[in-house]
Amino acid sequence: MFFSKNAKIQLEKLISKEGYDLESYNVITDDLGDKLYTYVLNNALSFSDVIFNQLLVNKVDTITSLKEVKNDLWTYCLQINTAKDTAYFFRKMSSGKVTTDEPQTKIEKLSSWFDSTDSELKIVNNETVSFDDKIDCIYFNSEFLVLRKSGFEQIVGLEEEFQNVANDVISVIESTNLVEGLEHIKASLSKSRALLKTLANIGKKGNHSGFNKDEIEKMKNALKLFEGKELKFSPDGKLVLENSIDVGYFVKLLNDYYKIGVITGKFYGTNSGNIIEPA
Repeated sequence: MFFSKNAKIQLEKLISKEGYDLESYNVITDDLGDKLYTYVLNNALSFSDVIFNQLLVNKVDTITSLKEVKNDLWTYCLQINTAKDTAYFFRKMSSGKVTTDEPQTKIEKLSSWFDSTDSELKIVNNETVSFDDKIDCIYFNSEFLVLRKSGFEQIVGLEEEFQNVANDVISVIESTNLVEGLEHIKASLSKSRALLKTLANIGKKGNHSGFNKDEIEKMKNALKLFEGKELKFSPDGKLVLENSIDVGYFVKLLNDYYKIGVITGKFYGTNSGNIIEPA
């Protein structure tokens, strides 16, 4: 009852609110509150196996205890059936939402001692899962409707795709032999999700594919114009990255962060933006 009621409430909220813009999913967007995104699942992602080889063919394994999945739990799925169609609602989860009778830390014990039937603080002996009333995405008619980007990205494993694309961008830049210090980008990838997503965005737009000396000269001029900063160069003319600040400027320039409006001629700074072609 909780799940069906929650799904109904979530759908009613979407239907009742007018003015939504429906766009294809992009790694970096303006993320305004009036946008929804669609995404066609990449078969290369491991999550495609969950959709195509388990859910859609009704081959989902059963379990006898939450202990079996506690350490591997990352999402839950709610299947909604009508006379003609089936939709799957997903919500990101973590092992912290699951309580079993296994030995626990003090923090885990405290989080499991509240019995929701009354205000008394006491130990709950049964295995339990804590659910909230939100939904991250819906899979229907061969594509996802994305309600919450962060949860969606973690559910379907886009982090894996981001990492692969980011590595490819770095490899292409490295192959030009025009930049020194790319190890600083590699070192920062594991620490900065923003950097990871920005490199993935660069890869999707193909901004790295034509990287050459002419583009470095343009980067030099843009950084001086908008930031009043100078790029660093080695004696043999290579672009040099010495620290995270250098990395930030380089990635920003490679992502075409600085833009100009075709109507007003004003300059803008944003990591988002889709490539469009004149009619």
